[in-house]
Amino acid sequence: MNISTHAFAAALAVLPTSMSAMAADHQWKTYTNVRFGYSICYPADLLAAQPEADNGDGRVFSAKSGAELRVWGGYNVMEQTADAIVSDLDSPDAVVSYHRAKENWAVISGRENGRVFYAKALLRPNGQNDIDSLHVFRLTYPLDEAKTYEAVVARLATCFRPAR
Repeated sequence: MNISTHAFAAALAVLPTSMSAMAADHQWKTYTNVRFGYSICYPADLLAAQPEADNGDGRVFSAKSGAELRVWGGYNVMEQTADAIVSDLDSPDAVVSYHRAKENWAVISGRENGRVFYAKALLRPNGQNDIDSLHVFRLTYPLDEAKTYEAVVARLATCFRPAR
């Protein structure tokens, strides 16, 4: 782990008061996906909700600045680890600055093509069959919007969860 990775991890682990205050300044709403059983909060004053996908797996939230939050669910029919799933969410041009994985979740972040990206994947047992449910979000935003979106990322990372 390099120094920037440690710094990013520390920022997510212990949120400074100013970041928490910056995230609180937004009008937060919650999107709940009934089909795959997950929910995520989003800053409705920054990101406009687009219609849910026709197949009911997720939704896109977009901003005039070019920021975009994509959230979706599915079945892990290929039986990938959460780490493999998030590792597939970057491109060959990406410079990964943070990557952490556990048994049932993983996150990755970095920069690609002048943009910042952050993605998180959750795996959850599906009571109806032996295939895990997969829940994923990926936020991308312009590098010059980092001050605004760093606090948003921290909140998304904690509010993204299986729906109750």
